[in-house]
Amino acid sequence: MAASTDPYLLRTLLWCGRCDVPMHPHPHCGERTYKCPLGCRKVPLSAEAIEAVTWTAAERRATCSGIAPPFRKSVLEQLLVKVILRANAPDDLRYIWRT
Repeated sequence: MAASTDPYLLRTLLWCGRCDVPMHPHPHCGERTYKCPLGCRKVPLSAEAIEAVTWTAAERRATCSGIAPPFRKSVLEQLLVKVILRANAPDDLRYIWRT
């Protein structure tokens, strides 16, 4: 497990459910957000909210509640193939878990 300094926990894991492309980190007004690179979503979505919901799902899936924040990206990369954002809400996510 590797420590990460990347402020975007779901970089490469979060996908747009409409376009089937990876969503990109998008700093917006000093806030960490994700946005579809094809522009289908007009409003950037809060990275903090999406990452919190995803981490909670990972904790339910595996014993990882004691993992320090710098190691969470590595844990999610080991657990998930991708996270698909279905609507413009940070809690409308579908997870593709590694088996």
